[in-house]
Amino acid sequence: MRIFALTRNTETALANQWTLALILLLAVGVAACGDVSNAPTPAPGPGALTITATALPHGTANLPYAETVGPSGGISPYSLSVTPALPANLSLNQTTGIITGTPVAQSSGTYTFTLQDASVPPQSVQKALALTINQAAAILSITTPSLPSGNVGRAYSQTVQVAGGAGALTWSILPGGVLPQNVNLNPSTGVISGTPTAPGTSTFTVRVTDTTGQADQQAYSILINPATPPNITTILLPGGTVGQAYNETLQATGGTGTLAWSRSAGSLPVNLTLSSSGVISGTPTNTGTATFTVRVTDALSQSDTQQFSISVTTALTITTTSIASCRVNRNCNRSLAESGGTTPYTWSLNAGSEGLPAGLSLSQDGVISGTATVIGSTSPTFRVQDSAGRSVTKQLTVTITS
Repeated sequence: MRIFALTRNTETALANQWTLALILLLAVGVAACGDVSNAPTPAPGPGALTITATALPHGTANLPYAETVGPSGGISPYSLSVTPALPANLSLNQTTGIITGTPVAQSSGTYTFTLQDASVPPQSVQKALALTINQAAAILSITTPSLPSGNVGRAYSQTVQVAGGAGALTWSILPGGVLPQNVNLNPSTGVISGTPTAPGTSTFTVRVTDTTGQADQQAYSILINPATPPNITTILLPGGTVGQAYNETLQATGGTGTLAWSRSAGSLPVNLTLSSSGVISGTPTNTGTATFTVRVTDALSQSDTQQFSISVTTALTITTTSIASCRVNRNCNRSLAESGGTTPYTWSLNAGSEGLPAGLSLSQDGVISGTATVIGSTSPTFRVQDSAGRSVTKQLTVTITS
């Protein structure tokens, strides 16, 4: 009996312990349920739905167009629509919001875009955007058919001309083409320029594009000739006069760069000098003929020479002071006289001068001759020129008496 009582007491104690443990477990569970710090983070909601485009760029008829209105936020997939309909041959991708196509005509309008996302319930926004399609640009074409040749050492400049196109033009040389040495193409103006440094033929293709994407190209070749040496073209120099200023410029063609003149042989008349620019100047002080050789040299050391002579004399004058009268209907012969200058001399009546009495004439030797037919007098202006090109005039009276 005592053993049985002990067993029953033990069972009762164990049962009480299990009950207490269960109560503790329930208390811990309840406490855990009330601890919000261990709760999972809720999923974020969708962002605000927007159409990101603020403006649509202009398009051009007959040129491809591509632009997006930019759906953003919300939950994809998106659904886009537009009213009224876009210009002919343009379409809107309802999912991506990209406008593509090639418009065929000029137009301008405002279009309302509606964007809806996949949220529950769905979000929806609208935006009005203007779209202008400009008139088709004139066809861009290069109109310069060929380019002229050039010379080594001489500046070269040619502009490639175009017709049509729109906006700024951009120029380039296609791969494989080569311009002459030291010659370049301006990418903004289409000017081919430079100073060639080597002879030969260069072949290349020029390409031009405008802001609308149009392009044209043209094949060219430029022949660069060897440098042309200078050539003195002055043949004779006029004579000089003692005490009178002398100034003559030597002329030359060809050559490269600045031409430099010098005396290579002989001597100039006393008090005359030759400048590096080819000017012979000064005031001669002595009579006589000076013979000398000048040389002209270009920037490439090419040169030419020429021999000249300058005769310096005293001043050319008409020494006749009066002409003896002649009788009417009688043979008349009167000589005019000169001094100074360089022989031979040539006489004539000065342009615009009064003529000789009827029946008389003037020879190149300065002789008035003939048979006067009218009584009276005239006062022509006589002109004498020497072989150096100097001339003087003088008015004298010719009288015919009875």
